[in-house]
This record gives sequence, C-alpha cells and structure tokens, in this order.
Amino acid sequence: MKVTVIGIFAVAAEQQQDLVEAINRAGEVVCKLPGFLGSTLYASVDGTKVVNQSHWSSIEDHAAVLEVPEAMALAEVMFAIAKPDPIICVERGEFSPA
Repeated sequence: MKVTVIGIFAVAAEQQQDLVEAINRAGEVVCKLPGFLGSTLYASVDGTKVVNQSHWSSIEDHAAVLEVPEAMALAEVMFAIAKPDPIICVERGEFSPA
C-alpha cells in the first residue's frame, strides 16, 4: 500500500535554509532507494517551519531507510538542526480544479 510521509520540522528562522539544504542532500541519497516515489519540500514564509512530504510504495520501503548508513548519517545532520514530527498517511481523497 502506497504511503505518504509528512515530516514537519519546527526550526529557528536563521537555520531554515541550513535545514532545507540538509534535507536536499539526504534526498539525493533517498531518491535512489527502492520504493521511493518522490518528495516535495516546503519552507514556511516566516522561516520557522519546513515540511517534507515523501511518497513510498509501501511502509516497509520507507522503514528500510533506517538500514541505509549514508541516509542515516545525513538524517543526523538534519536532526542536529531540527527534529521532525513525522506522520505516515494513506491517501483518502484528492481534489483538482474543475
């Protein structure tokens, strides 16, 4: 079952760009992993939040990231700046312009 992982990071405004860069570096590794379908990164205009939305083929594929040393090393860099509040979701609806 396809899952979406939404990671919400509360960050000091002066560190938002550092966090965005760290997540982007991690994304360069994660995008090569089996089951990864894509992600989108958002930065709040007030500088205090970063949201990473990633899509996976299954919850098992997402969990397998924990077994990839390079991904975990990059995650530690991110977590030194801000820790996420992750949510694992399944899609239950979609809306588009009429």
